[in-house]
Amino acid sequence: MPETIRTFIAVKIEPQPALIELLSLLKKTFDHEKIKWVEKNNLHLTLKFLGDTSPVQADQVKTVLRKTADNFSAFQFDLTGVGFFKRNRKPKVLFLNIEKNETLKQLAAETDARLSELGFEKEQREFNPHLTLGRIKFLKDKSRFYEIIKTYKNHFIQQVKITEVIYYQSILKPAGAEYKSIEKFEMNSF
Repeated sequence: MPETIRTFIAVKIEPQPALIELLSLLKKTFDHEKIKWVEKNNLHLTLKFLGDTSPVQADQVKTVLRKTADNFSAFQFDLTGVGFFKRNRKPKVLFLNIEKNETLKQLAAETDARLSELGFEKEQREFNPHLTLGRIKFLKDKSRFYEIIKTYKNHFIQQVKITEVIYYQSILKPAGAEYKSIEKFEMNSF
């Protein structure tokens, strides 16, 4: 067994038909572009990336997540519109917007604060919830890309119900990262 594993904490997004259709449409529209798409069964919203984690730390993380999940009730939010992040003035990440949600923000903040007590680095940037659909390597037709983004910018996609926090292992493979659930932590029911 390796000394450390790569881990993160997330909430899983179960895609409904509208999201599956939109993802299919985007893949078809941009099939000539270099975009590394997230598989629909891997859709998640990262609350905190931990990176290399020892077995002792992993046990501590589980204890923290159990306590954190107990402090929250299940909640929901809307996925509303397509957007992208830039790096060096070029689109790099294609994502779905997440409607501002105070509970989600509090969950991320509490998770970050409790894990910083274990020695994990506290987030320096403000939590910016989004659902990554694809990582953009290169765009040949930027104008078409911007046109599609504009078309779906304010488009309601689906409502998401969050009932658990998941502690994941990220296993890097040549075909892309594989995410394996280490443990799930149920929140209080609606």
